[in-house]
Amino acid sequence: MSPAQRVGIRVENTELDGVMHLPDTSAVGGAAVLHGFGGDPDQPHIVATCEALANAGVAALRFAYRDHRPPRMTLASGLADAAGAIRVLKAHPDVPERLGVVGFSFGGAVAALVAGRDSRVRAAVLAAAPAQIGDDAKWKPLAEISRTRARVLLVWGSRDTQVPFENAERYAAVLSQARVPNSIVTIDGGDHDFSPAGPRAKMTETIADWMRESLA
Repeated sequence: MSPAQRVGIRVENTELDGVMHLPDTSAVGGAAVLHGFGGDPDQPHIVATCEALANAGVAALRFAYRDHRPPRMTLASGLADAAGAIRVLKAHPDVPERLGVVGFSFGGAVAALVAGRDSRVRAAVLAAAPAQIGDDAKWKPLAEISRTRARVLLVWGSRDTQVPFENAERYAAVLSQARVPNSIVTIDGGDHDFSPAGPRAKMTETIADWMRESLA
């Protein structure tokens, strides 16, 4: 089990509670892990992803958005919160400045914004991420991620009925058109949160191995 540290993430006039999972050995880099709308950082698939990343040599930072309960997050506030997490990773003495982001559902759309706007991000995982959130024309995850310098992994559960697989195909089409390296992995038997346990384990292994390879 990787050691976990409580950390504060300063965003505007608030301090978010974060948990940093550090590898037992020297880290190859670090990744912010973003939960979904109505979720929280203690959900099994979020914790398991962070533990798998740390076991693969990637420091992982999970946290709750400012407005997560009841959920009132917007893409704008989520982006600011995620940027705060990236700052904490960048400043951490045990984390090399090779940075990634992993986002689930709403967090995947936020990850698309982060990857598009922060050139320090080398690797982005969009897991069950909607290609559009609401009808706010200002925030377009598809357009934003087309500008990224990161490699992108799209991960979907085969039983996801909340965010259909066509969202993955839309991301892949835009990324390929922009000549951004990308790939899609379907987790057989996984639902929107990659339950039950077997698919979840496959998902975390897939993300951790890919992130380590991308950051190393």
